[in-house]
Amino acid sequence: MPRLGSRKSRNGCKQCKTRHVKCDERVPCSNCTKYGAECSLVSSPALPNLAHGLAKTKITPANHKCTEDHPGTCDWIQDLELMHHYTAHAHLTMPGVEQAKQTWGYAVPQEAFRNPFLMHSLLAFSAYHLAHINPSSQSHYRLLASSHQSSAITGINGVLPSITPENCHALFAAASLITLNSFADSGPKTLDVLIGLFQLLRGMNEVLKTTEPLIQSGPFASIFRPAVDPPRLPPLLSSLLRELQTASSQGPTPESEVAYMAMVNLRDALQSGLENSSHAAMRTAMLWPIKLNGAYIDILRTQEPAAMVVLGQYIKILEYAATEWWFLASWKEFRCNI
Repeated sequence: MPRLGSRKSRNGCKQCKTRHVKCDERVPCSNCTKYGAECSLVSSPALPNLAHGLAKTKITPANHKCTEDHPGTCDWIQDLELMHHYTAHAHLTMPGVEQAKQTWGYAVPQEAFRNPFLMHSLLAFSAYHLAHINPSSQSHYRLLASSHQSSAITGINGVLPSITPENCHALFAAASLITLNSFADSGPKTLDVLIGLFQLLRGMNEVLKTTEPLIQSGPFASIFRPAVDPPRLPPLLSSLLRELQTASSQGPTPESEVAYMAMVNLRDALQSGLENSSHAAMRTAMLWPIKLNGAYIDILRTQEPAAMVVLGQYIKILEYAATEWWFLASWKEFRCNI
């Protein structure tokens, strides 16, 4: 079975070990730098931006004292805050019809109580949303989100070798949330990061496709339910579809066959989204990477011109989706980074 994540760090900093995330062992490490935290690998007392990072968190004298006197107390209080926010607000930002949102808000949390990896992915989603809507506390919530996301991936890796009719529903929900969390992460938006997301989507699909009939007829069936009213065709996406149809009608050249098939897959994914979903851009952004083959990923890594042309069309769709969905918002300016 495919495994998510990568090798363990043996000499990481104390902060990464506490959060159960991989440390790159730089001085200071990238995780601590990203979240403005003090890294134990640095001999100096604090990073220059530590005060600025702490100023953005919601730590008060009262809950700071509870950390000193009762180290575990603040953890579960923070998790309660995340669970409350998820059931009250964050689940309503999930795509789908109203019944799908109800499933994400009620049935999924119930399943999460029986599957810790799903609980972690749910709490990470809530923390990323709180970071998005509370700019003054971004560093605090992103740190919580990163910790829960890492725990979710570790937990799901332990279950992947033995997918059953009983746990496949929790795996599907966790895989969906982990994917959205990965897009919502505040890290740099580079081509390598995007390729990593493509591989995550392809890996999740490969793992779960054998149980797809069970999932679509199980307790989360409403998530797959299409909108009753025909979706409105956004002019920009309709125009992009016409461009792809025209380009694909010309056929491939011997040196661009791999990129041509990727373009055909993008055309088909967009057409399917426009015909079957009220969220065509986001559906296409998630569906196309699943259809890619390894050969296209390889030429994309080398930024082969034909591959980059197809990617440029995909980025237009991704940026359109980023105007509608908060977890894609940080990808709106992705073209500036490649």
